[in-house]
Amino acid sequence: MSGPIPGFHNPAAFEQLPNAALTPTARDIFDVLTARQVPGGEVRVWQTDLAARLDTTQSAVSRAMSELRDTGLIEARTRRGRVLIHPLFAGYESLAHMVHHIEDPSTFIWPLNFPSGDIRPPRRSDPRTGTGFDPDPDGGEPTPAPAVRPDLRIAG
Repeated sequence: MSGPIPGFHNPAAFEQLPNAALTPTARDIFDVLTARQVPGGEVRVWQTDLAARLDTTQSAVSRAMSELRDTGLIEARTRRGRVLIHPLFAGYESLAHMVHHIEDPSTFIWPLNFPSGDIRPPRRSDPRTGTGFDPDPDGGEPTPAPAVRPDLRIAG
């Protein structure tokens, strides 16, 4: 795999992930996306590949991707197999890299849209434990490093 593997995630953000009230398919897709991202949150993946990986239909993957976009976990505009994970949920090389990326004025941090009335505590255990589900069984796929940082805009 080219470039460093993102190994640092914001633990405070992931504690809030149950509040998104994601469907199981959307949560599985989000797990696959976070496992296959380059540092900073960019993922190159096709919906057909996700459908094959999760043994589901492409329409189910499309609905789950729409759910992830609606909650703000991924960028609303996906382009030609590229998905951008929300900067607060993206993986980074280190804590310093995460802080630098989030505080960079050119980083666009779009709003999250979690249902306010459905606040749930973090899972004590993952219901997929023992099912053999592995979001990234091959340990990642070789992905070319982006030539330049994606254009991010400041909300305003």
